[in-house]
Formats: sequence, structure tokens, C-alpha cells
Amino acid sequence: MEEKDVKVGLFDSGVGGLNVLAACRRALPAATFFYYGDNGRAPYGSRPAEEIERFVVEGMDALAACGVHAAVLACNTATAVCAEAMRERYSFPVLGMEPAVKPAAEKYNEILILATPRTAESERLRTLVNRFPGRRITVCAAPFLAGAIEARLTRGERFSLSEHLPPAKPEGVVLGCTHYSFCRREIAAFYGCEVFDGCDGTARHLLNILKLGPSNHSIPPLTPSDPVESCQKIGEGRAIFFGKTGKMNEAVYNSNVCSIF
Repeated sequence: MEEKDVKVGLFDSGVGGLNVLAACRRALPAATFFYYGDNGRAPYGSRPAEEIERFVVEGMDALAACGVHAAVLACNTATAVCAEAMRERYSFPVLGMEPAVKPAAEKYNEILILATPRTAESERLRTLVNRFPGRRITVCAAPFLAGAIEARLTRGERFSLSEHLPPAKPEGVVLGCTHYSFCRREIAAFYGCEVFDGCDGTARHLLNILKLGPSNHSIPPLTPSDPVESCQKIGEGRAIFFGKTGKMNEAVYNSNVCSIF
């Protein structure tokens, strides 16, 4: 299969997965991407697991109807709650979001993981942390941060990031929610250390799953000076936004915020 024939679906509770979309489009600029954001019910981080799974099935069924070759749960909470169930339900590969603990642990001893409550308490994250017994890893839930970021980007509401971040002196911070990547630079400045997220790692995993090597015509991240239209017209491919809030997600993505926050 050639890259131009590839169709990939991405599901997120809201705008957080747009960061993953940007990374995947840099890796596969000739592919077609379908983005489904459930903004009306975002964030998912404090919802019951059964409710989250029901919402995810709704979105994934919509992606399946598009004939995607693979789908990405571009939401750490959805991944923690029901990634395995989605893999059993659908015939195409379903990738999840894994916090970038491994690259952080390869460089630092004192690591802080910021996550939603549902992700923070998940067995999936505990298993991941236990792979690095020689590191001092603290997991901290930020119950309202994803919602504040969603409101900032979709409704223009302001918030103070410092009110949502725990006091700590880590050597590295791992972002366990794709929404948090919008504040990656601010979080790095707050803690004065390197910040890791799983967006680029997920894009590389997607290439491997689709058995496609690195693109010969991959493009650099967008900058504030790039025209808005370039967000939609990367390489030869397309980004298609759908669902009740498709227009909203498209507007956020076209603002270039995925590259410059």
C-alpha cells in the first residue's frame, strides 16, 4: 500500500488529539486523516470507565465507517480505560497513547508524570511505571487541567496554569494527557526542566503498524508565520474533521496552535 492510499482515523475526547494529528501528518503527509473529537463531552479524565468506553465506541464506529486502515486513540484516558476492548472490537489496528516514560527514564532519575485522574489510577500506567524500578517516578493527577485547556482553545476562557500544577522539583516531566501538550512550553518553564509527550512516538508507531518507512517528503513543524491553509494542505494528503464539533476542531487545528503553544 502506498502512503497516498492510507486512511487513518484519530479519536479524542476533544482538541487534545490535534497534537497527535499534527505529529502523524508530519510523518505521513500524503495520507488522509479523519479526526473525530467528542468536544461536547470533554474532558473524559474523571468520568466512569463504562461511560468512557461507550463514548469511545461511538467515535470509533464513525471512524470504522470511513474505511480507515488504522485508528489512533489520541487520548491517554481512553487508552487507559479501553484500548484492549477496542482492539478486540475492530478488525483494523488500534493504537493507543502511552506516556513517554521510557525516554524520560533513559535520561533522568526524578520524573513527574502529569495525568488525568482516570489515567493516573489506571493499571496500564502502573505497569508502565513499574518497568523502571531504578527511577523515582511520581504520578500526579491534574483533575481540571484538560478541561481548562479545552475551554481556552474552544471558548477563549483564560486560566492560570500554575493553579493546576503540583509543586515539585523533577528532572523531567511526562505529559500523560494529549491536551497538556498544548502547554508543553509553559510546563517546561514552570518546572525548569525537559518535558516529554507521546505524540511523535505514536506517529512512529503508526508508521511501523502500517509497514511504511519514514516519508521521503516529510515536512517540518509549522511556525506562526506559516499561512493557515498550510495546516490543511500538508504534502498531498488531507485532514478531514467530522462529528458534531468537526468545525470547531478544524478551526483550532488551522490556528497552528498545535505547533506553537
